[in-house]
Amino acid sequence: PRSTQESEMAINGMTLGAVTVCSLLSVSTAFAPSFSPLLRSTQGRSPALNVNSPRTSPRTSVSMGFFDGLTKAFEPTPAGGASLDSYQGWIERDGMRRFSFDGIAPAALPTVGQCSMAGRNAGSAPPPQQNSGGLFGFLSPSQPANAPPPKENQDGTLALPDVYDGIGMYCVFDGHGEYGGQVTQWCIQNLPAYVSGALAEGRPGQLLNRITDAYRSADAALVEAIGYRVAEDSGSTVATAVLKGDLLLVAGLGDSRVVLGTNNGDGTLGAQPVTLDQSPVVAAEKARIEASGGEVRNEGPGGRVYAKGQEYPGLAVSRAFGDADAKQYGVTSDPQFIGWKIRPGQDFALILASDGVWNALSNEVVVDIAAKYAANRNADGAAKEIVGVARQTWESIAKGRIDDISAVVVYL
Repeated sequence: PRSTQESEMAINGMTLGAVTVCSLLSVSTAFAPSFSPLLRSTQGRSPALNVNSPRTSPRTSVSMGFFDGLTKAFEPTPAGGASLDSYQGWIERDGMRRFSFDGIAPAALPTVGQCSMAGRNAGSAPPPQQNSGGLFGFLSPSQPANAPPPKENQDGTLALPDVYDGIGMYCVFDGHGEYGGQVTQWCIQNLPAYVSGALAEGRPGQLLNRITDAYRSADAALVEAIGYRVAEDSGSTVATAVLKGDLLLVAGLGDSRVVLGTNNGDGTLGAQPVTLDQSPVVAAEKARIEASGGEVRNEGPGGRVYAKGQEYPGLAVSRAFGDADAKQYGVTSDPQFIGWKIRPGQDFALILASDGVWNALSNEVVVDIAAKYAANRNADGAAKEIVGVARQTWESIAKGRIDDISAVVVYL
């Protein structure tokens, strides 16, 4: 096995070795493990500027899948449909057929904060302790000489206030497998260029298809760049929010989640999920996997993907970047889309987080924390507290291993 290395984070040209990294974003910034010799450093530069031009892929035009319930998710869809002007909140099927940022005026830049904390392997050193001083408020504890090394943080976050034509792009990544950190790092450095190209080409009726093309091309380039053996059983989920003016498009890939914090107008708050957790046991996901020669076994809360009759790959998500072996059995890099028209005075915060948050805290608790900081638009403080409270919850219930925990808070 690889030796675990301490994550180094590049922020405004300053490299910091830290288990927990949190920062208020005033410029384009990304947090991710930076150990891979195959990948270039992001130090002092926007990730979108640190990429090769993405290659084009065959055009996608597939039918739309529709999921009712707490969230409504869409596959790429043919042209036609209604104007987006008539919507408040959910953009329904007809509106998604015409989804486009064309003609949308950019709003003032939102306030964005992000925080990411490494988890803990069973038997490893104690977690970072809260500290009243210091740059980030967390310090790595001293540990015995014979203590196992701290867990590598395979999560990552990304915030680009202008990825293309005034459109902001915000992401949370959650790597898995032995080389999940490499997959996360590659995606942070390269995915923005693919999405930017899709936004440039995506006219009404075609934008969702172009973004799907971009994800497929990025996934293929990822495997080529880091090698099949690295990507074979390692990957990363990602929740992406693309925002311009009052128009929000969320692309979900895996089980990282996006939740919208809302004021209900009666003194209460609402927590509206705008992604659908893509577990293998979801009926549509299971059908695709089985049609591709895979099977879903009822292991864990969401099931796992296996080759039919075999003991591999055993993946707990049905959509991800990487996981090249599982792609033979129905796992896909195609995102599911949800569109939302921001309601002024009602929708106040967008929270993106890895499952290290959502497995510990409810949507409502996370929105309550974000609301505490909304008046001063202290997105940094909100992100830090969400991650910190999630970690405290893990400490109180976990035996041994603790997941990586990451959050991005966007005040609208």
